[in-house]
Amino acid sequence: MNGKRAFRIKVEDCDSESCGFRCQETCPHGVFLAVPRHRNRRRHAAHPRYRIVPRFRGLCDGCGECVAACPRGGIRIST
Repeated sequence: MNGKRAFRIKVEDCDSESCGFRCQETCPHGVFLAVPRHRNRRRHAAHPRYRIVPRFRGLCDGCGECVAACPRGGIRIST
């Protein structure tokens, strides 16, 4: 490891579309990614629904900006 701490990010009860993807917008390191909720993208192409996943969690420095931005309190960061 390069001396950087590894953080665990847990996203629960996410309704990213209603909150406007706040965690994704506020994260200074671009940790979060919006992905389709359904695997069959063609079936839901007319009205896609997305969820947020911490795809690039290795970039997280534990600043907590995403935790503060989440209106539902659905994001937790731990070491």
